[in-house]
Amino acid sequence: MRRALLAALLAACNASPPEPVVSTPAVAVVQPLVEVRACMGTRCEVQVVHADGARARRAIDRGFAEIDRVAALLTSWTETSDISRINAAAGRAPVKVARETIEVVQRGLWIAGETDGAFDITVGVFRGLWKFDEDRDGTLPDPAEVKRRVALVGWRDVVVDEAASTVMLRREGMRLNVEGIAKGYCVDAAVRAMRAEGVRDFLVQAGGDLFASGRRGDRDWRVGVQDPRGPRGQTIFELSLSDRAFNTSGDYERFVIRDGTRFHHILDARTGFPSHASRAVTVLAPDAFTADVLDTALFVLGPERALALVARHPGVEAVIVDPDNAVHVSPGLAGRLTKVRDPSPGL
Repeated sequence: MRRALLAALLAACNASPPEPVVSTPAVAVVQPLVEVRACMGTRCEVQVVHADGARARRAIDRGFAEIDRVAALLTSWTETSDISRINAAAGRAPVKVARETIEVVQRGLWIAGETDGAFDITVGVFRGLWKFDEDRDGTLPDPAEVKRRVALVGWRDVVVDEAASTVMLRREGMRLNVEGIAKGYCVDAAVRAMRAEGVRDFLVQAGGDLFASGRRGDRDWRVGVQDPRGPRGQTIFELSLSDRAFNTSGDYERFVIRDGTRFHHILDARTGFPSHASRAVTVLAPDAFTADVLDTALFVLGPERALALVARHPGVEAVIVDPDNAVHVSPGLAGRLTKVRDPSPGL
């Protein structure tokens, strides 16, 4: 008994000491500084993750200031904008405009050519017919008047002189409207301004146009694809995003239902009537301008032609909800999306 006890004591003395318990200090998580403002006729939101709160605030202010500056050139709601001055001089003379306006108009003409005119920035001629912006009363236009104005649609009659920095509409009565692609351009302008302020981790969103820069703390930003027939914020897919744009066009933002048909603000330029080729299109692209130029155009084209167009542009992917509520996903996104639910039914 004594020998056994002695052996146990010797073993205890010779045993290695227990490993010390090391506690890992908690990593401080910097919460995003969030600012929401009205801009470009929609809700704009900027989030910044940065340890220096003062720098984050300066970056937000610079981002919004750049959005406002560029939007003032491209809007058709003020008489002094570049677009309004071009429209006022239609059929008479070229108008000298800013570099930003030249870039947006040129890209608008490019996508018109890519879609055989299904998307056309001369759809400004329909302003006042469809009541989704001015008074939003949902009054439907006289089809004869729509047909008359279709004759004034024509992207080939937009003349850009890059050397002289001028734009001209060849025919009197023509009108540009670049607001279907301008939000993405403005978002990219904000991104550049904020990065110049020295921040990297932030998100800029203007309506359905979004760019996620860097990361949200220890993870990528998380974004969702809106359910086109669900309540705002209800998603059908989610995706982790970093240094990419994720833009959506849908028939659910501004619309009216008449006799079982949904009339909305996304027009097929060839007919002057709302397109029913899709319910929603979300585009992933390297920058918000590219995504914005493509999402509305893809909506009008419908899934088959839209996915063919996406395949021609490396770095671009898309999610399309068609009129029958079926979902079409381009190959490069198929393995990256997390499904949340099927799209909700409804008109």
